[in-house]
Amino acid sequence: MYLLYLNTMKPILILIIIVILSSSAVAQYDLGATMMIAQNNLMYNNTIQSFVNQNIINDIAYSKTGDKKKDNRKTKPPHIDQTFLFNPSTAISQNVQQDIINRIKLKNQQVGANVEKGLKFDKPFPRYVTYLKRLGLDVQHNYDDAFTAYLLGMWRIANLTTDPSASQIQAVRQQVALCLDITKWTDTKKQEAAEYMIYDLIFANEAYEGSRNANDRKRMQQDADAVHARFLRENNLNLRHMRISENGLTVVRK
Repeated sequence: MYLLYLNTMKPILILIIIVILSSSAVAQYDLGATMMIAQNNLMYNNTIQSFVNQNIINDIAYSKTGDKKKDNRKTKPPHIDQTFLFNPSTAISQNVQQDIINRIKLKNQQVGANVEKGLKFDKPFPRYVTYLKRLGLDVQHNYDDAFTAYLLGMWRIANLTTDPSASQIQAVRQQVALCLDITKWTDTKKQEAAEYMIYDLIFANEAYEGSRNANDRKRMQQDADAVHARFLRENNLNLRHMRISENGLTVVRK
């Protein structure tokens, strides 16, 4: 994500991962490319797409902004934040990660094996959780925060743009809170949906940042185009027609 890519992965760890993966019938292992392939194999997961059935993303993108949005903020029920909270379970986290690995293996056994090794060595999920928490997004306990991180992360990649400011992130967070309705969701469902989204974001972001750090403009554009195409196809939403401001995300009519 904008904010999300962490340079905390030690060079030695990267080398170990590459050596191990290279020795397992992969002549030239490319972590960024593997993450993109993993993303493409994962994106049809029903849990990740559950929010699409509620048309949430379009509700956010086309929500009233400006004065009306500010009025909505003032009248926001005080208990709404409690609706999004959940107590995470270690067992559920383990199940989500294993389900992701299994799904990828079903589509591509070698990529699934590579991703499994990468996840076990690097443990990207807790790194992203820690980093996002410093930005005011508690994705491990709050579904609203996880959705905000997911939406903004994908938006940033699709647009090849700079990081949103802290105030812009919080504005989008408020937009999401006003549009989401998960009052009937259990803690398990909230945690599963949040974690699937964050893993999906991790795969997309690691691929994009790998290309960016290698200064591979062509592959960066391919990564961005892939995310853009996904949202256009699956959500009927053009991320490149969306702009961010202190009022959050709005759609620019073209």
